[in-house]
Amino acid sequence: MRRTTLVTTFLSFASTFSVVAAIPATNSTLHKRASGVSWNPWDAAYQTYDYIVVGGGLTGITVAARLAENPSTTVLVIEAGADDRWDQRVYDIYAYTQAFSTSLDWQFPTDHGRQMVAGKTLGGGSSINGGHWTRGLDAQYDAWGQLLESSEASLNWNWANLFDYMKKSETWSGPNDQQRAKGADGIDDYHGSWGPVQVTFPDDMFGGPQQGYFAQSMQTLTGIAKSRDLNGGKPNCVAFTPQMMNWHDQDHRSSSPAAYLTPVESDRTNWLTLVNHQVTTLLWANGGTDKTSTGVRFKQADNSGQDYEVYARKEVILAGGAINTPAILQRSGVGDPAHMNPLGISTVISLPTVGKNLQEQTMSALGANSNGFDWGGRGPSGVIAYPNLYQVFGTNGNATAQRIRDNLATWADSQKGSAASKAALQTIFGVQADLIINKNAPVVEIFYDTGYPNAIGVDMWQLLPFSRGTVKITTSDAFTKPEIKVNYFSVDLDLDVQVASAKMVRKLFKTAPLSTLSTGESHPGFSRVPDGTDGGSDANWKGWIWDTFNPVHHPVATCAMMRRDLGGVVNGRLKLYGAANVRIVDASIMPTQISAHLSSTLYAIAEKAADMIKNGV
Repeated sequence: MRRTTLVTTFLSFASTFSVVAAIPATNSTLHKRASGVSWNPWDAAYQTYDYIVVGGGLTGITVAARLAENPSTTVLVIEAGADDRWDQRVYDIYAYTQAFSTSLDWQFPTDHGRQMVAGKTLGGGSSINGGHWTRGLDAQYDAWGQLLESSEASLNWNWANLFDYMKKSETWSGPNDQQRAKGADGIDDYHGSWGPVQVTFPDDMFGGPQQGYFAQSMQTLTGIAKSRDLNGGKPNCVAFTPQMMNWHDQDHRSSSPAAYLTPVESDRTNWLTLVNHQVTTLLWANGGTDKTSTGVRFKQADNSGQDYEVYARKEVILAGGAINTPAILQRSGVGDPAHMNPLGISTVISLPTVGKNLQEQTMSALGANSNGFDWGGRGPSGVIAYPNLYQVFGTNGNATAQRIRDNLATWADSQKGSAASKAALQTIFGVQADLIINKNAPVVEIFYDTGYPNAIGVDMWQLLPFSRGTVKITTSDAFTKPEIKVNYFSVDLDLDVQVASAKMVRKLFKTAPLSTLSTGESHPGFSRVPDGTDGGSDANWKGWIWDTFNPVHHPVATCAMMRRDLGGVVNGRLKLYGAANVRIVDASIMPTQISAHLSSTLYAIAEKAADMIKNGV
């Protein structure tokens, strides 16, 4: 299929990466190093690199690629997973979910018997996720700056700056005539033209009536606006959404390694990615007020063989994600002494909020039977609605807003064990409440999912939970997974948002034109949650939600970028408090959830971090 798009008709797969084009190495010693991707620990062990990146996921590969643009800079990435770029479960985005609960997935257990999916493969989540490209509310990014020291305002943690970095990471291919006929649309100004990550609509996108009917019914039911493109910082709308797919390469997934590594792998002789090996601890130099990490200790990811060390000349960059990064820090003596010392771990930096402030979303899947309509393709699904508080709660919207205002202190008190303090959390909750009540931040995602859990399907999750959780190691053994307590629905509003949203989806199934495709609700169905006159009782909905919900696999904030008095673990430069040369570049630094899928934001964070490092910030 040939595209007729403004910025990409002349691009080939390789040429889209000109922004990270290889620069010939001039230092002859670099040619003696191993480069590319290796599973041999001796290619890295006991050597010294300028930068060691711990984790070869979305952010790790991105920041490494940008640092390695300088041929005199040496970069090592250590990834616990394998190089699975040529595994169909990875490159075929239509195989989404087939990697779950396999060796490509960390399979983190959480409370209530739920399992959290996380990519244990080169590319991390970018190699196994659904691939959707969405962005949060502009005011949500601006709010991050409110949680930093006033002296850090010039670092520009705000929408305008991150929007530029989002576009820097992206090459956008707008819809062709066939896709536009199926409903796809976009605004070129919201997207990048030269970045490594390919963003487009699928060649085989659904062309049946279901996605368009969903959008129309959402408008009728809630009054939500239809948008040509939700990626401009105003996601309170319903819109067709693109995916991270490469139409130059048979619509294969555009993961971080496919985007940033594969095109330059043979040229970047100053960059080595070691797979199948897991970092166990950071190494520390003796003395100093701000501790200096001299490198890391690592071992084969199956826990066999010996321990190895490798050394950092400049920085150690943690990019293990919101679960692994705090666990590595705790094993390395960074965290709460009252937690670490009983495990036999000496305190290097006392930072009690490492692993706290965990925020994860909760999903429920609702479905209806089909009348046999033609799906008109194989997807993947790509229409999402992001309603705000008032659209979800309807006539009860203002009362719910007042309830939030009235209960911030009570909720902060109930969650203070998973934060720095009640006062700190109340400040953060105040920022979150303002976004929800006054800025129209979407509080729920309504994701139309053709074929799951039935022919007509909706995955629904609340986006901005007030519940807070923790990640804690239970032993100094690096191969024992940490204890993850999300504390799902521990603030009652979170469950009430889920209930109100489920009721809304039930009404959606009955709203034309989507209703004309259905023969009736199947999930949960009226036998499980009787309809009655009010769409079902709250008690019945809560029972079904508790029985069937799953995590969304979007954990954030366990090493939050905030002022230290608010419970921050890194400052606005992403530097670990109390350390001279350790940065964190992954979802753990996001201080709050956003009303979006995370990938576009995480690429921006990694791009921004790389520029800060290169500019000596």
